[in-house]
Amino acid sequence: MAELGPLNMLLKNYLAATSGSEAVFIVKRDGSIVTSIIRPGFNEQEIGGLTTLISYISDIIRIDFETGYFRKSVQQISTPGKGFVFRQVDPDVVLITICDETANKQVLTAYSVYVANKIETILKRKFVSPDVPKSETKVKEEITPRKEFVFKIVIIGDVGVGKTTTTVQFAHSRFESEYKPTIGVGIVKNEYWIGKDLVNFQIWDIAGQTFWKDMRRIYYGGAQGCLILYDVTRPLSFKNVQTWIEELNSFVTSKIPSILCANKIDLVEHRQVTRDEGKKLAAKLNMPYYEISAKTSENIDEAFHYLGELLIEDYNKQS
Repeated sequence: MAELGPLNMLLKNYLAATSGSEAVFIVKRDGSIVTSIIRPGFNEQEIGGLTTLISYISDIIRIDFETGYFRKSVQQISTPGKGFVFRQVDPDVVLITICDETANKQVLTAYSVYVANKIETILKRKFVSPDVPKSETKVKEEITPRKEFVFKIVIIGDVGVGKTTTTVQFAHSRFESEYKPTIGVGIVKNEYWIGKDLVNFQIWDIAGQTFWKDMRRIYYGGAQGCLILYDVTRPLSFKNVQTWIEELNSFVTSKIPSILCANKIDLVEHRQVTRDEGKKLAAKLNMPYYEISAKTSENIDEAFHYLGELLIEDYNKQS
């Protein structure tokens, strides 16, 4: 979990920027409170009442997380005298805003999306400004995409190189997953911001077993981008990259943005394919190269981010 200092500063600014908000909590899926801020000026009795409320809400969060109640949207609950606005931050954390009954919940909804996005960045241990605009218009501008894209991505490579784990690690906070082992493909949909643009990734995790080859030609259809993975502890998976590229080129007629990813770099003692070997192959293939770890999530976000940039650039060239 990230340090509480940046989170607390962000929550203080959130309360200061919004009218009618009384307290804000970051709560884990097990109901435990990560941190909380109550607006200054409340007396002990009022603080006690707010604490009791959040304790009650925390008790039901465990169930609501399992039902997917919070996923991908903002939810509101009204009780006599109080209102609650919920926004999921990631699979394990939800942002809860308590407000008085007169508060404009539509405004708080916009702010909760804005603040939750910043919390997610902080939880990834990345820097983000704790400032929260006092202008509702500014906040809505920040959470409204300039453009929205839908891109189909295929992830290919030998069986066991970590394609599925890489996909799930990237999807992380907001994803819909559908895995069909009987037909040799897993599909994950994920919303991802690249600057002011919202990219809807449709990630097709294609099975690496040989007996799925005839079916795979169907799954390549319409692909606009590709990640090619190999396992740095298995030289054969590195050698087979060329075979996978040949298959990609045979099933996808136009050249699409692709990235070569060396996975399992966390297994330092077992590594058999060096960084230099990977970089040389990437240069030969004229592809960007990333070293990633599906276990620790190292560089996974960066690889997808860059692929998204390439896809947007490619789209704009064709427009």
